[in-house]
Amino acid sequence: MNFKKIIWILIFPIAFYSCDEDTIEEDIIAGCMDDLASNFNAEAEIDAPCTYNASDVLVNSPWLIASATAVFSGTEINLLELSDLIPACTLDNLFMFDDNNFVSMEDNIILCENGEESVLDLSGNWTIEGNVLTIENGSEVYVLTVDNLSSTSMDLLFDYNFDVNGSILPLPAKIVLIQS
Repeated sequence: MNFKKIIWILIFPIAFYSCDEDTIEEDIIAGCMDDLASNFNAEAEIDAPCTYNASDVLVNSPWLIASATAVFSGTEINLLELSDLIPACTLDNLFMFDDNNFVSMEDNIILCENGEESVLDLSGNWTIEGNVLTIENGSEVYVLTVDNLSSTSMDLLFDYNFDVNGSILPLPAKIVLIQS
């Protein structure tokens, strides 16, 4: 058998297979497969990045704090570990956002004891414009930036006003909420 025939026999199936594979990949539809997403594609066969509208995602289920951090002098502080300064019940709340733009905050497992209150009372009326979530609770107004939004989690970024010896120190803070 001649050398050219051997090479042709070895190369032809590889070339044919790779062309066939490219054809198959072109027929597969990639798109967001989560029906809560604003870019949901019912015909998608391969999952692609999804985009969410925060007001649609918020009202789907109760939300629980997964983590809470703040940055002080370039160092990230885990607020969940500051039990002497922040009551445990602050970090154990369930948040329910309803269709009437009211958010309620309730103790989940660790109940606030007599005289103990959550540091942030994030119950009240809520609005969202773009990625800015505003919660008004009487005279308190909380402005939070929604980041890393998915159908089951989100980051809420804000300046946490920490009282240090009578002086208010705004710290960049992040609360990660997950669906409970």
